[in-house]
Amino acid sequence: MLLGCVLFMMAQNKGYKIEGRLANTVNGKLLLVVKMDKGTIDISEADVTNGVFEFTGRMPEMTLVYLMPVKKNAVLASFMLENANYTITMGANELIVESDGEAQKVWKEFYDLDKYLKQSQQQLDMQARANPPQLQRLQQEFKKIVAKVEADELALIKKHNDSPVSAFVIASKLPQSLDEVKLAERYDALSEKAKATSYGKQIAADLEMMKKVAVGEIAPNFSAPLADGGVLSLHETKAKVKVVDFWASWCGPCRAENPNVKKVYEKYKSKGLEIIGVSLDVKVDAWRKAIETDGLPWLHMSDLKGWNSIVTDVYQIHGIPMLFVLDENNRIVGEGLRGEELEKCVQKVLAQ
Repeated sequence: MLLGCVLFMMAQNKGYKIEGRLANTVNGKLLLVVKMDKGTIDISEADVTNGVFEFTGRMPEMTLVYLMPVKKNAVLASFMLENANYTITMGANELIVESDGEAQKVWKEFYDLDKYLKQSQQQLDMQARANPPQLQRLQQEFKKIVAKVEADELALIKKHNDSPVSAFVIASKLPQSLDEVKLAERYDALSEKAKATSYGKQIAADLEMMKKVAVGEIAPNFSAPLADGGVLSLHETKAKVKVVDFWASWCGPCRAENPNVKKVYEKYKSKGLEIIGVSLDVKVDAWRKAIETDGLPWLHMSDLKGWNSIVTDVYQIHGIPMLFVLDENNRIVGEGLRGEELEKCVQKVLAQ
């Protein structure tokens, strides 16, 4: 019984140990850094003497860490840290990280896939700059590469469906990189063990939020101050079809899209279309000036909290412009539409 207790305590006390060797002339300090939503956290510091350094500690949960100099002006290496042993040595073009733990081995497969995608993008960008007439062909080629990488990534998730690394990889692409269908597909591929990690729980929470603003669902109601005074409620605004347009005065693509939205509004306003602009501005003067400059004659509302607006969370807005098309019962019938696609959707709803 005593031996069992000792072994249990040893397992509980096991932490990580990182032994590294850089060039013999390197001296100073290194940091292990974790990136969080609102910045970075330094979790450990080590002295480098004649290129040799060592980190020790304990992680409550596996996470991605970055090895950086104290000035944080460069990332020397990134790796998946868990309570295991690591060695870091100099390679030809980058530091080589090896571990006796499973997390880093799995992470390396995902990392290599992401590295291939970035290198492909860089190569195609160089070709496009050197030969602009080939831009469209190169863009199509890159789309094929992205599709292949996404398929390979899903295959890796299925291969390592029990690993928390797979859950981490999916969660790291939230919120802007995966739509509801792709996110659900990847989440369903995880085992119950991986779903039970903090990363798995984060995915589940985001997926639940995305489902609430998916096509076919009733758009969540919200109220906000109007640009010209008063308060507007989404559901109390009556129209046969409503377009909810998330934008901001400082958003170049939004301002470029405004003329297209304006054409749709002028064409279908008399037939039952209403547009509600929801601004992510924080300065009321800039917001009102943009409305006037662009000549946007529809309803405009904003709580002037920018990305901190509660509406951005409710509607999962992570990039603008973003449009939602609602029918007269506030059911979402289209999202993320622009130009001709927006007009076709409005036409379809008005014809019902």
